Amino acid sequence: MAATTAAEPAPASPQQTSKATRMIATAELAQHNTPASLWVAIRGHVYDLTDFVARHPGGTDVLLFVAGRDATQLFEIYHPLKTRNMLHKYAIGTLTDNELPVFPPPSPFFVELKDRVDAYFKSSGQDPKYSVWTWGRYAMIYGMWFAAYYAQFYVPWVVERLWAQVACAAVLGFFCAQIGLHPLHDASHCAMTHAPWMWQVLGATHDFLNGCSYVVWTYQHLLGHHPYTNIAGADPDILTGDPDVRRIKPSQRYFSHYNYQQWFVPVLYGVLGIKTRIQDVSIIYVLKSNDKIRINPMTVWHTAVFWLGKAFFVWHRIYLPLQVCSWDRVLVLFLIADLVASYWLALTFQANHVVVETEWPQPDPKTNEMSIDWATMQVKTTQDYAHLDPFWTVATGALNYQTVHHLFPNISQFHYPALGEITKEVCKEHGIKYLVKDTFWEALGSHLGHLRILGLGLDMKKAE
Repeated sequence: MAATTAAEPAPASPQQTSKATRMIATAELAQHNTPASLWVAIRGHVYDLTDFVARHPGGTDVLLFVAGRDATQLFEIYHPLKTRNMLHKYAIGTLTDNELPVFPPPSPFFVELKDRVDAYFKSSGQDPKYSVWTWGRYAMIYGMWFAAYYAQFYVPWVVERLWAQVACAAVLGFFCAQIGLHPLHDASHCAMTHAPWMWQVLGATHDFLNGCSYVVWTYQHLLGHHPYTNIAGADPDILTGDPDVRRIKPSQRYFSHYNYQQWFVPVLYGVLGIKTRIQDVSIIYVLKSNDKIRINPMTVWHTAVFWLGKAFFVWHRIYLPLQVCSWDRVLVLFLIADLVASYWLALTFQANHVVVETEWPQPDPKTNEMSIDWATMQVKTTQDYAHLDPFWTVATGALNYQTVHHLFPNISQFHYPALGEITKEVCKEHGIKYLVKDTFWEALGSHLGHLRILGLGLDMKKAE
């Protein structure tokens, strides 16, 4: 639940106060996931925020996303820790079970880190959610996207030369990826500006220009991956079948076809874009969940953006090009752009979490409780790279500072280099190893090494 400032909910009614000791199961909580009845659970307590939705400083969208579920980690990430004291007036009961892993209270490490970061922004006078340079990057990304698209099909000199069209398609693909890494990513974390409507607009460009759903991304990334990083059965980013095309986590059973997966699995990353667009429809309208992350009822805005975005994508990427080029050339150019975008995104993502050095924590199977606190887990399940290289900081949307991003997703990526130094200092003081590689290529090598180790079953031999 993103909030730009701490705001106190309206006082509870006498009826709500009398229900504060009521026992509420997850199944009942899940039913209250609409603006008409919006409940959330935080630290085992259930709160009715129905009357607060319209006044939430972070807008209605984020509350509708977290409605009907345990929002503990998101609440503690996106708000000052003291904000929880304001919730008691909305308490209506106690949660009796856990559908997803639960973590211990914020550790001294996280409390100290949040205090240090707050002190940094107060002393520097900077706004955590603003940077004029970020707006410049947005303008450059959208401008280059349009230029590459337009030149590819409407500049005669380019249209007459296949190699020039191919070059433009590759550039288009790169900036499609940048839309995902910058405006989409920032918007889904409420990390740029304090205006909820701006987050909606920036997020919608992912639907219209990339053909992929901002809503599905938000459920998978914000509600799944960030709270439950590298936890099998909770993090949708590491969802696998049994068997699967790849083995990426120790909890997966071993099959012989995983041998040498480090050679063929990265090739499959090229279908990420196509796979995502197809899964968008099945997740929203068929499965109505992404692994364990339930999809709440869609608003009119989200439904319109979802379908209009899909239609606009087909129109501008397929229909319009067919008016000036043959179908086979349109297909080739489409695939080139999609391959570039998919590989860029997939490889940068995998180099952060699916690597040799990161951990794969699991909750107690009986209680679903984690023994490690959330912030420490983020550091141990995440790997950074190329901190001193501005190219990778810009070209990956600052994912080379992924540890900082996971700890402070609501802060503009522009500030990550400064926060990275603070985070490393606090980690050192608390005896927590901060994982960082000198270059992207070392980080990518660690991903390939992880695929090799799990593909050959070496992790099981080591455990024995």
